[in-house]
Amino acid sequence: MFRRTIGAALAATAIIAAGAVIKLLLDETNTYDEEDDEVNFINIDDGEAEVSPEILEIAKLYPYLDKKFIAEQFARNEAFNKEYPEDTLITIAHKAKFPDAWTLEEYTKIVTENGYTAEKLNDTENIISKKMFTTDGAILSDIYNVSNQVACLKGTYEGYKID
Repeated sequence: MFRRTIGAALAATAIIAAGAVIKLLLDETNTYDEEDDEVNFINIDDGEAEVSPEILEIAKLYPYLDKKFIAEQFARNEAFNKEYPEDTLITIAHKAKFPDAWTLEEYTKIVTENGYTAEKLNDTENIISKKMFTTDGAILSDIYNVSNQVACLKGTYEGYKID
């Protein structure tokens, strides 16, 4: 019995000593060197703080689009409305590039089923176009829809032209 008590006491002492050594080591590594005046900040902001609620709502509808792209296009809506007043007939064309011919064919099927005309430029690029009457946000919506579809298929949306 005496041996068990001494063994338990030795084990407890060893645990306390190990704890003290660990605490001492941690205290040494966490000390502040007054000569080290360099301050390092870690930016943990994911960029959503400066994004408006409207952009966040649009981003929910178009999950494959970058918020920066959404914001850039959103800023152009006022100009679209001024240049193309409501009920103006326009033709909007979108250029896209894909990683392979098969993906381009799939994209072409999708957009032609949705009223676009497709013009193949080469095995991986095409231009699609559509005539439409403008309303507030119609051009913007079309840009978002097409570019989101392109991004969904791992393609590159290269831009649009309005005539």
